[in-house]
Amino acid sequence: MSKTVRKIRATNHTDEDIIEECKAEVFHIPPQGTVAIVVDATCKRGAIRIFEKGSGEFIDGVGTEEEGHLVIIPWNESWRLRASGVVTVGYIKTNSLV
Repeated sequence: MSKTVRKIRATNHTDEDIIEECKAEVFHIPPQGTVAIVVDATCKRGAIRIFEKGSGEFIDGVGTEEEGHLVIIPWNESWRLRASGVVTVGYIKTNSLV
């Protein structure tokens, strides 16, 4: 059984607009303190699928149904993701976990 995560569709497509909306953006793997991921679904070239780390249970994904949007997903540390095709994923993290 799949679950649903909250997705925020961003109407602006520049890095500056996303940074303003999300306040911090880091593009490296694997980031510590990730609070959200940004999936570029503006072109139909790939998809991501989100799974629980422990059980491997499928949670949700971003694919062609989100085409034309940047999709922001608040992140849960117990998840992992798998990308298929060509897809750009940005990682938003906190500057401090204190």
